[in-house]
Amino acid sequence: MKLKALAAAHPGAILHGPEDLDISGLSYDSRVAGRGHLFAALQGVKQDGLEFVKAAKRRGAAAVLSDRTPPLPLPWIESANPRAALADLAAAFYDRPADRLNLAGVTGTNGKTTTAFLIDAALRKASKVTGLLGTVETRIAGRPKDASLTTPESLDLQQLLREMVNEGVTHATLEVSSHALVQERVRGLRFKAAVFTNLTRDHLDFHGGFDAYFEAKKLLFTRHLHEEGMAIVNVDDEHGALLAEGLSGPRCQTFGFTPGAHFRPENLEISLEGVRFLCATPKGPAEVHSPLVGLFNVSNLLGAIGASMALGLTPQEAASGVSSLPGVPGRMERVDEGQPFSVIVDYAHTDDALRNLLDTLRSLNPRRIITVFGCGGDRDRSKRPLMGSVTAQRSDLVIATSDNPRSESPAGILDEIAQGFRNHATPFKLIVDRREAIDTALRSAGPGDLVAIAGKGHEGTQTIREKKLPFDDRLVAREILRDRGRLGGGSHAHP
Repeated sequence: MKLKALAAAHPGAILHGPEDLDISGLSYDSRVAGRGHLFAALQGVKQDGLEFVKAAKRRGAAAVLSDRTPPLPLPWIESANPRAALADLAAAFYDRPADRLNLAGVTGTNGKTTTAFLIDAALRKASKVTGLLGTVETRIAGRPKDASLTTPESLDLQQLLREMVNEGVTHATLEVSSHALVQERVRGLRFKAAVFTNLTRDHLDFHGGFDAYFEAKKLLFTRHLHEEGMAIVNVDDEHGALLAEGLSGPRCQTFGFTPGAHFRPENLEISLEGVRFLCATPKGPAEVHSPLVGLFNVSNLLGAIGASMALGLTPQEAASGVSSLPGVPGRMERVDEGQPFSVIVDYAHTDDALRNLLDTLRSLNPRRIITVFGCGGDRDRSKRPLMGSVTAQRSDLVIATSDNPRSESPAGILDEIAQGFRNHATPFKLIVDRREAIDTALRSAGPGDLVAIAGKGHEGTQTIREKKLPFDDRLVAREILRDRGRLGGGSHAHP
């Protein structure tokens, strides 16, 4: 593609250099830059992309995208907003694949992954060829790919969408993070269905405050909703209610337990085997029988049904489709090695998500709940004592441990979590080593107890300083339970 044609894709871009220069590819990582590439020198949180122009040139890069003059005499495209420019250039380079797809987007603090999986399941059950991009995995026409970010960088996203189009995908479901919305990763995408799940404390270290976090989420609906699209909003959530009020009209439908919501449950039954209810919809009721457990999953099911119908499915097709999903990796996932107590691994890593998880588990009437959880390093510190308090209120024993401490002191993180334990009589332990913490919880459990291991869910690594070390809560729990069985096991004395 010619450099001039790329520059023309972004309003306000200024081209410096030969217009007829052939560009063979785009890259924002100098390590993967290739011959003839345009290298996007983006300003990161810790590093400046201009520092890597020389490295990109050594690998064959022929031009640069930047908001400043590159340190080498190379052709370049100048833009006041290089991230927005990269999104526009990537869309043009891959021939605008999003325009050929029916897109569903899901945003919110909690429930994005499950809701996206449910929408994808409904579409597949209705014989659509689907794509899925999210936290747990990326899937193209049934073929899984590893996921690195909830929403990939704009260049990676456009490349994935092009792969989808090439493989016959007709419908794609994306988890859309607040970071992605602010950083222009989904620039140019228009969603036929846009779901708002809820808003609770998270990522405030990035956004600087709760109001800014909400404004970021709103961008999916104010900037990225297709002209024929439908907003599907959870009005049980106070911010969802505010959003729906601002979007009121034929392009907004609501869901939840709130009377009058467009999608709401009737005759609800909840058990350890799942949920059953009649879903009221604007086009008539449909029966839902899902193996997913808990009230929060009822909310996820309602949002997914609304989105599926916005994409053209009937109430019966949508309900049958979401009911076909057996579960989501790392979300209320059971670990069973024949032990006389239950073990649940979940991704809950905010105070609201922990509250929903533990309230759901308590409704199953276990003898005791033993909770293992931690808080990530280099992230919003204000939620740590809140998570400690919520967990102590709803558990019989709490073991606080490391999550992904990153550059922070793990012991320092635990001290901040422990501030939330002060006003509660619940016994607790602070154990830095996560394997030891899980082992302690499992060896403390007896018949009828329930062990909840929260925070990492599907993740297969633990980040300690600059290293990502193999660590999967599900595998670690299985190993310990098997060892316990081989050693003769038996419940230990309860603290």
